[in-house]
Amino acid sequence: MKRKKLLQKILNTTLKSQVNKMYGDGSYVTVSNISYIRSKKCHLISVTLYLTDVENGMELFPDGLEIIIKQGWGVVGDGQPIAIQPSVDVKL
Repeated sequence: MKRKKLLQKILNTTLKSQVNKMYGDGSYVTVSNISYIRSKKCHLISVTLYLTDVENGMELFPDGLEIIIKQGWGVVGDGQPIAIQPSVDVKL
């Protein structure tokens, strides 16, 4: 399984309770791209958070999302450094 799909699966299954607690029930994360930046020697992870609780969820964005992604990357990334490019959308 590719890193992108594996990271997305970990975020939306294993860490789903944290995502729901921070951003509302039914919220989820999609990983659109993972690429390696040679000049910075790190992986760039592009993610989109689809949240259901806009009022409370925006207070925790992007710091809460970064914490969750780092937890998932600990399993997938073999301790390699990352940079996160987050975006947010509202799930209707």
